[in-house]
Amino acid sequence: MAKSQPALFETFRKPDFDVATFVRDATGQGNERVARLTQQLEDCASSFDAELQREIIGCHEELLQNASSISNLDGQLGDIREVVDMLKSSIVRIKGDIMSPFLGVKRKTMLLERMESVNILIRKLRLFLFDARKLHTQMDTPAKDLSKAAHTLHELEAVLKEGGLDRIDLLRAEVTWIRETGLRIRQQAEGDLRSGARQGNQIALSVALQVFFNLQCMWPQLRRLLSEMVEEFSQAALPAGSGFQQALEMNLQVLAAQTQRVHLLDEVVRSKTDPLTQKTFSSVLEQEGVTSLTSRFWSEATSSLKAKLARVSQDRASRKALVSECPKVLKALAEALDKVNHAGRARGPVLRAPEREALFAAAADLRNEFLGESIRRVTEPVDMMLPDKLMAALSSGERSGSAGGAGGTSEGNIADELPTSHDLKRYVQLLVAELERCESCPELLLKEVVRGVRSSVLLFATRLEQVVDTSCLEVRCFESEARLKLRSPLPMPAAGHARNARLFGIAHHTLAALRDTVPLRFQAAIVTPQVQSTLQQTQAVIVSPMFSALRRSMGMGITSLESVMEGRTDDGSPMMLAVSQVCVHVSRYYLSLFGPGQLFVQTKELCIHFVRLFLSAAALVKPCGEAVRKALAQDMQAVENALCALDVDFQASIRHEASVFREFRRLIFAPSVEALDFEALSKVIPLHLLLSYLVHQLPENVPTLPQFCQDSTAAFLEGTLMPLWEDSQESGLSKFRAKIGELSDKYDLDPSSSTLAAFVMSQMG
Repeated sequence: MAKSQPALFETFRKPDFDVATFVRDATGQGNERVARLTQQLEDCASSFDAELQREIIGCHEELLQNASSISNLDGQLGDIREVVDMLKSSIVRIKGDIMSPFLGVKRKTMLLERMESVNILIRKLRLFLFDARKLHTQMDTPAKDLSKAAHTLHELEAVLKEGGLDRIDLLRAEVTWIRETGLRIRQQAEGDLRSGARQGNQIALSVALQVFFNLQCMWPQLRRLLSEMVEEFSQAALPAGSGFQQALEMNLQVLAAQTQRVHLLDEVVRSKTDPLTQKTFSSVLEQEGVTSLTSRFWSEATSSLKAKLARVSQDRASRKALVSECPKVLKALAEALDKVNHAGRARGPVLRAPEREALFAAAADLRNEFLGESIRRVTEPVDMMLPDKLMAALSSGERSGSAGGAGGTSEGNIADELPTSHDLKRYVQLLVAELERCESCPELLLKEVVRGVRSSVLLFATRLEQVVDTSCLEVRCFESEARLKLRSPLPMPAAGHARNARLFGIAHHTLAALRDTVPLRFQAAIVTPQVQSTLQQTQAVIVSPMFSALRRSMGMGITSLESVMEGRTDDGSPMMLAVSQVCVHVSRYYLSLFGPGQLFVQTKELCIHFVRLFLSAAALVKPCGEAVRKALAQDMQAVENALCALDVDFQASIRHEASVFREFRRLIFAPSVEALDFEALSKVIPLHLLLSYLVHQLPENVPTLPQFCQDSTAAFLEGTLMPLWEDSQESGLSKFRAKIGELSDKYDLDPSSSTLAAFVMSQMG
């Protein structure tokens, strides 16, 4: 207020100050502004008088000195008083002209406001009394429609919340009745909701939900119902001990029954729409962040189940028993899940992947601990059969053996500690028992256990390979492989060879035990290509160097057929005889270390290779006179001796190659090639082999096939003839026959000149 006084003084002091203009401007700014301005004027006048008194007192001496001017001063003071009086009278007039109408308007406005409040109250009372009469009518009818009554009740309760009506004496009894009716309607709806959920009565559920929707308290009621159901499930006992499994099944039965009830309630909520507002009931839940009643209940119930299992497993003994029973626990959970899904009325499953994961997460700790125990159970036998101590001893024995061979006795004692066939059978039986223990839970346990069993077998195979004596893999029977000069004396097996043979047998028996003992339903998952190849690789590491050496010696022996008659003795080709002698020696002293039938596949493949290689090389011999044929017959005898040494029953093991070998021998001993029945021979002898032999029986001017193809004999054998033995699509045979056709055209073979030429030309591509 003090800050505005100098501004007023400045306004009054202006030369062009006009009172009428000042009053008009002041009154045009509203009643409150006029009142404030009036108060300011009074304050200014008072402060002006006070200031004037102070000035007079302060200038008292000067006034006395200027006493001559007192008369003038008195006149000026009089003028000032007149101005002040005029100003006061103007202020009084302003108050009369403005404040009196303002007070009148204010009084009328307050009266109008009271009238409006009374009008609103009267309308509210009329609406309240109308709704109250309607609620009486709805509640007094024999067939009460609670949903309509709830709608009316909600409107009445909204009026009551605004307050004031219960203070009216005439309405006090009505208000009390309305509140009691609201309580009865809610209790009736809550009872219908519970009984409808328990009995699966969709009509009762629908009516109760409509009541709560109209009362706008549907979600709190549903939340209370879900909490009661979860609490009921939580109260179900789950004791530890012998009765655990039965109690768990009872708990899961309660859980399944409650879930089915909640799902039915969920379906009713999703299917209903309010007929008045056309608002879906599910939208009310979505506003509260609830997408599904079933999912919400399931989440809380599974959390309760997890807490129960945690309490049961607090004791060490109980936890150990619970972990051992984990497959039964998970099976019970899976069966409860399936029961809920199969009992649902919906087209799809009631519980989907997230709910499934939430249920099994309740037993996740037990499952993880069980899988850890399972891995321990399937790996412990490997550690027992091939412990680190034994592997270290075998490794040290290998080093001592390679250094001087002085540790033969200790090598034998240590090798005796290797697992026996009985140990291997027990090991595989343990693996099968572990698989069968988890078979009831294929998704939750069996997959992981299958992976653990495979890892156990692969670990066993890897450890076997680690203890192979690599210093005794190859058999060096020749001083020079290029000349096939035999060592004298021939080397004998060392202790490491016996150990390697034992390891080969272990891998062989392991694979056989897996195929024989593992049930067919687990075969594809356990005896996988990886497992088979790993065990076979261990076997290959042991025998491949020895059989590769025999293959090389056979290949070198075949080179003697390029010059059949050179360096021969009365007994035959020295190189072929050396190969035969080596096969006999290796079979007697090395292969005999292996168990019966363990090398069947390897010896069969070697015999097949030897027969095919020799016959292919023999077919390329040219010229092939009587002396050459006798020499080939001697060499065939040496080959047969080698085959007998490798496999006594090779005639039955390699029936096809053996029959070709016999027929080729008859072909060589035939007195006249022209007299042979080539068509009959082609049914036994492969066509490429027969054509090769017959082409090399043509006149001297016709070159050999390697010469015609501008290739060495060895390269022609490896690149052309040997692959044709496996040519099931006959694509290579077609090219071979085409090449013979080129040779025939180039050297003008005449089919009429001989039956041999005619047959060869008939087979051209």
